[in-house]
Amino acid sequence: NALAGITPGFIKRDPVAWCSDHWRLADGTNDAYRFCYLYRYALDVPDGVTTLTLPRNERVRILAATLAQNPNADTTPAAPLYDK
Repeated sequence: NALAGITPGFIKRDPVAWCSDHWRLADGTNDAYRFCYLYRYALDVPDGVTTLTLPRNERVRILAATLAQNPNADTTPAAPLYDK
């Protein structure tokens, strides 16, 4: 492989809700250019539901959850917002 050592690019196509250009480490220092992304997911909740049980997955962290009716939630871009 002529390109040995080069890692292929990765595109996550989920909607990004927030991004950061650094991580804050446990000792209070910043780890610059370690990008962090928070993604937005919508769950359809039927009328009358009072609880939401999520699967156990130690690799998933829930930062926030909001219950809202958003008439613009199904708005989508006319074309991909990234290069394929």
